[in-house]
Amino acid sequence: MDTGLIVAIIAAVIAIAAVFYARSVKPETASNNTLSFGQALGAGIVGLAILLLAMPWAAGAISVLSFIKSTDFAILSGAVYALGILALLGGLALVIFRNTSEG
Repeated sequence: MDTGLIVAIIAAVIAIAAVFYARSVKPETASNNTLSFGQALGAGIVGLAILLLAMPWAAGAISVLSFIKSTDFAILSGAVYALGILALLGGLALVIFRNTSEG
């Protein structure tokens, strides 16, 4: 079985489970609290970690495509630069937001 198909099936199952879970939560029992800064930062770091774990596989899969004229190392290094920029922008936004007054 193709790995792309397996990933698509897993993503569909997770999406369906999320929809059913969201429908099962009653509005009166739901918490009105939002995420704290630490929770949001933790979720962002988990998202970056998932992307980092998938990068070698994705770079190898992209490099074997017939219309791509690059090696998997070049694709992987470009992806590392892109994730590094995203992490830098997220960190800067967090620092700027934390230092603003909540007037």
